[in-house]
Amino acid sequence: MKIGYLGFGTIALACAQGLVQDGHDITVSERNKANAAMMSDRHANVRVADNQGVVDASDVIFIGSTAEAAEAMLGPLTFREGQKVLSFMVGMSAEQLRTLVAPATFEAIVIPFPSVAQGGSPLLTYPQSPVTEALYGEANTVITLGSEADFNEFLAAQALLSVVAKLMAVGVDWLGDKTGDQAGAEQFLRLLVGGSIMAEPITAPNVMSNLVDSLNTPGGLNRQLREIMGEKGTYDSLVAGLDVLSTRLSKS
Repeated sequence: MKIGYLGFGTIALACAQGLVQDGHDITVSERNKANAAMMSDRHANVRVADNQGVVDASDVIFIGSTAEAAEAMLGPLTFREGQKVLSFMVGMSAEQLRTLVAPATFEAIVIPFPSVAQGGSPLLTYPQSPVTEALYGEANTVITLGSEADFNEFLAAQALLSVVAKLMAVGVDWLGDKTGDQAGAEQFLRLLVGGSIMAEPITAPNVMSNLVDSLNTPGGLNRQLREIMGEKGTYDSLVAGLDVLSTRLSKS
């Protein structure tokens, strides 16, 4: 398949890395010169072009711009019938994108995550995206949302990733400072949390609540720390923050 990436930042780079060994012809924009040069230097099936060159060379095009810059970037470009266009952007509706890329077919908004480079990552899509399923579905889990409203709620919830990472980083720093072994602290906590969450099949129900229940021994360390954080308003703040993001996305 001939695949193009308009905009080649962190997420587009990860997506290209996830496909580059599958034999596709990949054309990436020169917008991020360092990422583009790295991929083209390492892989014979990756080349760099200007934005119109990406469009001309590709049957499937992923847009990795920001919503603020998208209209200025896409407006001058000439798409053709038969092309499929997908967007990584937040803040621009499917209807707006259909107009900007006509006569090509706008297929879906897709939200990948950096781990798509290695596989085993979720990808959010709205609406259903056969292209995303075909390209990424074997190595990853494609989650299709039935409405733009539901899609926005999942977008809000994905912001938990940075919150969890920050909590882990604070814990790693605390343990590293106490023991003098920063590397050992990070390895231990990554294995502890990641292994506990992923011990059950991904389709198993109630994994998180069951894990909390299993770590709820009266007088236990897990329960004590969780209750301290609850008393400080940590969980109420989390829900309030998610509500703010949800409201923001509903207005975009």
